[in-house]
Amino acid sequence: MRVYVESYGCAQNQGEGAAIARALAAEGHDVTDRPDGADVGVLVTCAVIGPTESRMARRWRALAAELPRMVVTGCLVPLRTSVLDGPGLERTTFVPIREQAGIPALLSAWHPGPHRPTPAGIAPAPPVAEEIVITQGCTSACTYCFSRLARGHLASTSYATIAERARAAIARGASELRLTSLDTSAWGLDRDGGERLPDLLDEIARIPGDVSVRVGMMSPQTLGPILDRYLEALASPRVYKFLHLPVQSGSDRILRAMRRGYTVAEFRRQVGRARERHPDLTLATDVIVGFPGETEDDHRATEDLLETLTPEIVNVTRFSPRPGTPAARWPPVGPRVAKRRSRSIAEQRARLARDRLERWIGYSGPARVVEYGPGSSAVARLSNYLPVVLPERAPLGSTLTVRVEGTRSTYLLGRPERAPF
Repeated sequence: MRVYVESYGCAQNQGEGAAIARALAAEGHDVTDRPDGADVGVLVTCAVIGPTESRMARRWRALAAELPRMVVTGCLVPLRTSVLDGPGLERTTFVPIREQAGIPALLSAWHPGPHRPTPAGIAPAPPVAEEIVITQGCTSACTYCFSRLARGHLASTSYATIAERARAAIARGASELRLTSLDTSAWGLDRDGGERLPDLLDEIARIPGDVSVRVGMMSPQTLGPILDRYLEALASPRVYKFLHLPVQSGSDRILRAMRRGYTVAEFRRQVGRARERHPDLTLATDVIVGFPGETEDDHRATEDLLETLTPEIVNVTRFSPRPGTPAARWPPVGPRVAKRRSRSIAEQRARLARDRLERWIGYSGPARVVEYGPGSSAVARLSNYLPVVLPERAPLGSTLTVRVEGTRSTYLLGRPERAPF
């Protein structure tokens, strides 16, 4: 069958969508990068906030109107009865996240008979960067989060499976591996033997191949007990000096209402230790504004925290009540207030990012080319994962010496100094 796969949302969703496409191609299905003429569409959905949920519903309706059959998976599946309705529902099959491995067999059952090998040029080209999902679910009980309801309790992927996926990705030509989950620092908490994320990272860094490793989002609650060991593992030259550590609020009162399981002081300590051990580390964090009960003092505390810690990346989200979560029942902050606070932090993050990036002007060092941009440009990543836009292309996956000459709001501008090596 000719199959079109489309993914939305977080890195974990993107990785799961790519894995579905590879599994379908391996089973002999024709995986196409366009819905035109496809027999089946596979939609990997996100439901993190209300507007995203609505967008997913609109996209499902558009694809269902165009394609003979649809498979919907991802975080929207638990909401399907209330969100997805209308023409095409009878031709749509819903697959829970933890049953995605059965999608190729499902499609094969719809179209029994010998499957031919995937023709050249049909399956998507192997990406330079490949996501490897290392857990499902999480150990937290955040009062606002729907993702944990959709994905369930923590289930860590075995080291052997992760290593196999890493080796396969390298064999396909990947030069960047992205370990991803709802909370990467929770890996191993549900497994016997005591192995945790630092042990996993040490082992992956020893797999042969010219590859860099980026570790995705984690929680201060699960990072705390393994912090020093993790920072040692981060010292490997094959691991990006990058830390995605969501704080969500600079107010302890709001963190308690969110049930985040840590304090602002603990978050500060973790960031301080990380930057002490890796001074050039890139810090990414997330903030929710307009959480129920958030006062102006709480909001200012968040801005004060960001001003002090100066993260390179701040992802700002306005609170959105999600079905089945405790916070959905609490009196909301007014939409105008939430919008104003969101705009204020968005302006602050742009200023902080600009100030942090400008200190890299004049830097010269290695960077790995990970994608091509508009025209003849390319994007390379420094050892701390900061993106450098180059005016000319070099082979994808290659490492070259670049000099940083300028900045924009979210990236650096540079020029190659030496040929790829």
